[in-house]
Amino acid sequence: VISAFEGKQRIIESPGSIALLPQKEMKIDNDIYFIPSLNRVTGIYAHSGTYNTNRITIRGIGSRSLFITSKIRAYYDNIPLTTGDGETTVEDIDPNLIDRMETIKGPSSSLYGAGLGGTLLISSESPSNQERYLRYSITGGSYGYLKNDLSFAYGNDKNRLGVVMNKIKSNGYRENNKFDRFTGGIHFKSYLTNKTTLNFLSTFIGLNAQIPSSLNREMYETNPEAAAPNWAEAEGFEDNRKFISGLGINHIFNENSSLDASVFYTWRDLYERRPFNILEENVNATGTRIKYEYKNEWKGYKFNLVVGGEYFIDFYKWQTYENNDNEQGELLSDNKESRENINGFIKTDLQFPFKTFLTIGLNINSTNYDYQSLFSIDGSDNSGDYSFGTTFSPRLAISHPVTPNIFVYGNISNGFSPPSLAETLTPSGSINPDIKPDQGINYEAGTKGMVFRNKLFYDIAYFSMHISDLIVAQRVGEDEFIGINAGKTINNGLEVSLKYNFLPQSSRNTEFTGFITYTLANYTFKEFVQAGNDYSGNELTGVPKNVFNAGLAFRIRCGIYGNLNYQFVDEMPMRDDNSVYSDPYQLTNFKLGYLKRLSDHFEINIHGILNNVFNEKYASMISVNAASFGGNLPRYYYPGLPRNFFLGAEIRYNF
Repeated sequence: VISAFEGKQRIIESPGSIALLPQKEMKIDNDIYFIPSLNRVTGIYAHSGTYNTNRITIRGIGSRSLFITSKIRAYYDNIPLTTGDGETTVEDIDPNLIDRMETIKGPSSSLYGAGLGGTLLISSESPSNQERYLRYSITGGSYGYLKNDLSFAYGNDKNRLGVVMNKIKSNGYRENNKFDRFTGGIHFKSYLTNKTTLNFLSTFIGLNAQIPSSLNREMYETNPEAAAPNWAEAEGFEDNRKFISGLGINHIFNENSSLDASVFYTWRDLYERRPFNILEENVNATGTRIKYEYKNEWKGYKFNLVVGGEYFIDFYKWQTYENNDNEQGELLSDNKESRENINGFIKTDLQFPFKTFLTIGLNINSTNYDYQSLFSIDGSDNSGDYSFGTTFSPRLAISHPVTPNIFVYGNISNGFSPPSLAETLTPSGSINPDIKPDQGINYEAGTKGMVFRNKLFYDIAYFSMHISDLIVAQRVGEDEFIGINAGKTINNGLEVSLKYNFLPQSSRNTEFTGFITYTLANYTFKEFVQAGNDYSGNELTGVPKNVFNAGLAFRIRCGIYGNLNYQFVDEMPMRDDNSVYSDPYQLTNFKLGYLKRLSDHFEINIHGILNNVFNEKYASMISVNAASFGGNLPRYYYPGLPRNFFLGAEIRYNF
């Protein structure tokens, strides 16, 4: 059962492509972050340069972003993890703070606003009724990795409390690659009455991580452990503090109507030393999301209405300073920007007596930026306002059961994504008046269901996304870019996901399952002319054409469990002219564990993980259209980890 489209329904009934990722699947490769597990989800490819440098793409959207995830929205229990200009950071959320994640692939603007590629909906972990425990785990592994984790949970009929704290340290595979993160989180849920529920969530993340950056081809092949020379010399790093908090209330008026309302606040403070300057950032964001739901049934017709809105504003301040022999020098720039985002949405669902399900949705969005330059060497003032006006994003979807457990569906949805801060400003710091949001429309048809006595779950989707006003980050200096609307793309794709349960459903404490996922990504530039060069017809940069995954998972009655996963990633173009491609690669990962209940109170869980079993050499992240300066070769490659392992032990005391 999923809730991605603001309504509870079985995943096979939903008229769209939804991927469900539970916590246990997020922790197959490691317990640091869940980015690698996203690459087993069809339609998604996640670049991972380091633990703190990632870029998630969905159906090709966001592939041309430089070092961050953009054009994809993310929520953590209704708290936006996406900034006002569309940048998203999810890798800081520890898997132990997450219960599950639902991923909407394709435009989901009718409910969630500006997310052309899709939306990640992360649900926090909360103890169930009468679940009470204290849990401690320790994990060690390659390259000096060590994680300590302490969790506490208490639940009864009225209140649920979960507390998580963990500390991670790693020396890293490469030079200038140390990583140190502390995470603390609390989740409290109270059933005030039989109709009213209060939900509180608060998370703090403290991160200090060095930055090795990307390598050119020669260094990548001969010395992948090295950091980029300029970043090594600068001893580049980021010191990042983040606080996320939200308070929500759900009230059921009667059997037909309910109200969900939440308020949230996020804060982030960053200090980053780079070869070319030193950056200081501070973001304060606040907002609210309200949703009213009404449902009824009449003569076999089921009707559901969801109407609501979201208001979000963040205040962003940043300064840059000279880097004088790795010491902070003179002020170079001082800026602030307020970014306001208003979403109104309405969705209606109608299920006919013959079981056909129809949904119609509409989102109305207004996005505004107010930029102020507080420092100028030549006395000029580049301050200004920027508004994208009102954007309407409709969605139409239909699904129909062929049998009680086999459904076919189709949908048409419109989406958009505003330009990032860097794309709205010229290198001189003035407003870029010509930039417009990416716009796109998605056509999709698919089928989902369970066959062979419900042992095989399948999900097959074909889609065609037509993107116009494609924003291109045109590099004009080592750290200078200007955003332009340079073209159109057509992203045609096929996604196949299969999961098979080899054992009867009556089997207790025993599990043996297998899965296969395959993505065919035929993404091309329809019209793309830049600086006199015509790239029309070329393949879209930064996305592999074929991605294939297969795996087996087992659990036997004595407590032994494990899984084996294989992944193939095809080559991908790294330049718009398609003159340079990355190398294809194959990865095999293996996990084996032992989970045993020793008594009424004690449980132990011991596991080992071996990743990249055959020591494949590959690039886990590429930098698209990397430029060369001062006669240096372009730096495309972030080396992936060679063979690496983790060993962990967990003890849990149940009260």
